[in-house]
Amino acid sequence: MAIEKIKVGTRRIAMTKHADAGQRDTTGVKPGTERTVNVDKKSYIYYPWGDNNILPNERVKLLRSNGDAQNLVQARIDFLYGGGFGFFKHVKKDNIIIREPFTNDAIEEYIDAYNVPDLSEVIDRALTSIVETGNAFIRRNVVEDLPIYSVKDSLIMRATLADPIVKTYLLCPDWTDQDAMDKHTSVMPAYNPESTDVMDSIVHLRPYQSGQPYYGYAQYWGDQSVHWIEVMNYIASSMIGTVKHNKNLAHVVRVASRYFDEMAASASLDDTTSDEPEDFEKQKDKARDEFYKSIENIFSEKNDTGPRLIFDECDLTPDGKLSGFIQFEEIKRSLNAKELNEAYQLALLAFSNASRMLPSLAGVSDGKMLGGSGSELKVAANFQQHFRTARERKLITGLFNSDVKKALKLPKDVYAGFHDILLVSDDKNPAGVEQKKTSGLKQETGDKAEETDTEK
Repeated sequence: MAIEKIKVGTRRIAMTKHADAGQRDTTGVKPGTERTVNVDKKSYIYYPWGDNNILPNERVKLLRSNGDAQNLVQARIDFLYGGGFGFFKHVKKDNIIIREPFTNDAIEEYIDAYNVPDLSEVIDRALTSIVETGNAFIRRNVVEDLPIYSVKDSLIMRATLADPIVKTYLLCPDWTDQDAMDKHTSVMPAYNPESTDVMDSIVHLRPYQSGQPYYGYAQYWGDQSVHWIEVMNYIASSMIGTVKHNKNLAHVVRVASRYFDEMAASASLDDTTSDEPEDFEKQKDKARDEFYKSIENIFSEKNDTGPRLIFDECDLTPDGKLSGFIQFEEIKRSLNAKELNEAYQLALLAFSNASRMLPSLAGVSDGKMLGGSGSELKVAANFQQHFRTARERKLITGLFNSDVKKALKLPKDVYAGFHDILLVSDDKNPAGVEQKKTSGLKQETGDKAEETDTEK
């Protein structure tokens, strides 16, 4: 592959000729815009993550800006983690494969090999990374012939240009400053099961997605999903203005011009301290400024307690009615607090669907079903855990079943897996305190019920 290097501003960019179009993310940069970084006097060509190379940083920052959106994403992680990670022995009973929790000395020693964080924390971090960024970069460090895993932050990871596969990953705390990149970037090889002599490497976990050979794309990263977060943030900001009266254009103040004429004339008569009284128009401007400042002060947030009074001293019309000098006309808003709340719930519902969370679990109703009753929540929670967790969990269990299982020399019928937390109805469990762990349809209740995991 021919490489032509050019310099653009302070950034060194490498352009590739005749690059394979199949080796480019559909959500990434255009052909010929790969970039380079120098590490220990060696130049590495890496593939930018997004057009500006900080796509995951922008998406995660936007997610952090909205508590409801972040809550939904965290809920997905909760369902993925379920009752925790472990090893299970698969036993066939009555044509049903029963998954029974399994442990032995090798597993116990492997778990003990983790210090900080422990194995459960590693699993939690990996799932969090997959949901929040669509990727999990696992550092695989071989210690006494055992693969010990730790999770690297996706935001600091970049892949080198595939030739034809990614062989190296780059780690840098700041991908926006070329000089900092050249100084602080470190290099780690990509994990290759065939290279048994590599003791320290990076395992890249991500769901397969068409047109994304380099980086995964998180569920909520779609343009429309991002817009829904922005809509919720904008509505929240607008609600502040609705609650704080002065932050909105709420009234039109109408004042008769004669009011200021009389105020100016009165001020001129009262001004006996100067040999040259102020010009009438200046007195009028001064009276106008003082009046509007007093009105602004009345409606300002600094004066949002206690009664608000406006005095309007006026004449009588020929028919004996009051002829006011001052009039306040309220401006009707296109969206009030109730309508803003409804719009916010609509945006939250749309983001819930986009992030693969059932609406009832998001605390919103679609107006048709799953409005939030106890039984409906149980059905939704069980459905979410059983049918919307398999693919992401497979990434984790697949790594353990292909790597750790071999290293620990576990029996063929023992596999890594997750405990599910099954919510049962009160009529099946009157005590209401039992929490069953299962991954299938077989359920046992009662005082002597076993804590098992089942699969059809």
